[in-house]
Amino acid sequence: MVLVFLSFGSIYAGGYRVALQGQRMLGMAHAGLSVFENAETAFFNPAGISFLDKRLSVSFGVSGIMSHVKFQNAQYNWSYQTDNPIGTPAYLYVTYQSTDNLSLGLAIYTPFGSSTVWNQWAGSDIVNDISMKVFYIQPSLSYKISDMLSVSASLIMAYGSVSYNKDINRYLTDEDGNKTNAQIESGVTGSAGYDLSLAFRPAKDVTFGINYRSKVIIDARYGKAEFNNVPAFLSQKLRTAGFSAELPMPAELGVGMSFKPLKNLLVAVDYNYTYWSIYKELRINFKNGLPPSVADKSYKNTSTIRIGAEYQVNNKIFVRGGYYYDQSPLTAGHFSPETPSLDSNNYTFGLGYQMKKWAVDLSLLYVDGIERTDYTLVRGEGPTAHMFGGTYVNNAIIPGIGFTYSIK
Repeated sequence: MVLVFLSFGSIYAGGYRVALQGQRMLGMAHAGLSVFENAETAFFNPAGISFLDKRLSVSFGVSGIMSHVKFQNAQYNWSYQTDNPIGTPAYLYVTYQSTDNLSLGLAIYTPFGSSTVWNQWAGSDIVNDISMKVFYIQPSLSYKISDMLSVSASLIMAYGSVSYNKDINRYLTDEDGNKTNAQIESGVTGSAGYDLSLAFRPAKDVTFGINYRSKVIIDARYGKAEFNNVPAFLSQKLRTAGFSAELPMPAELGVGMSFKPLKNLLVAVDYNYTYWSIYKELRINFKNGLPPSVADKSYKNTSTIRIGAEYQVNNKIFVRGGYYYDQSPLTAGHFSPETPSLDSNNYTFGLGYQMKKWAVDLSLLYVDGIERTDYTLVRGEGPTAHMFGGTYVNNAIIPGIGFTYSIK
């Protein structure tokens, strides 16, 4: 299970967030805070488990992320493109109604991740390649207070690892002219958080949902830093060493509403607020006496508005579509090519096929990043810093498939 869920989650959403937690809801712009149809509810709003009309539901699926970022600087005639691997974030959800009022849920998913590879480029003293893999295990308890109201509480157990390579600076090489670089591997480390949610259904075709997912700090204390292509005069100083670093997974608050304007048409609207301002800097403290590596991040909180719809063609076929606008948390003067996040327009499409106990859901997400010209200050070459900047643009195509098995 660990090997499956420690998969690449290539960057495509704001920051290093990965919003691919259910194929059914992804077809509807990932607006699932108030839509309670299958086990995907264990992620979007665990309180809604009590409103499912299935005693047991199991959902699992995977997405394939094909993303590219292009960078240009006309002043120096630079032009580069990332060579990112295909990301395959997966999920598994199980819900069970043990009594009329008490329900249980289990969610295993990838909420954050990043995989960015720049080959032979001018920003190599910032990053050559980085891969962050994070997955959550979230057991939930949902209690139905009345026919209209349900609440839930969840424990989040988070596990993650980071691999990061960058050149020491723009000039340092070994005797053969190979650039000196640092390779940082954190290994798998864990942390914990919580999730609280509420579901309210005042009428048969109108539902509201609220969900708060707490921050989680991934504390990498047992990693290893290796230095490659080290010149002889620095061989004693730049040697393999341990390090420690903290990487925040921000808290998120979401509110949503769904309704049926027509008998066969379901519409859902969600608003997500992500507390990215917790990410102020990336500080790597080495344990061999080297000065720490510090990168100023200064992220800002972001908002995402989602609107999705599902049309039931007949008892078996469902057609879905949606749109959401995703804000980047990167602030002016702190643009980060490690996680080159842009404001983006996102278009989703979906198709569902319902059988007696099984359902198959297909989704397709197209991410259209909005071009941005920005820079960052790079420290580490003495008392001053140099400015690295240019124009970034990105896009991604993300197909996905999911399966659900349910028993009433």
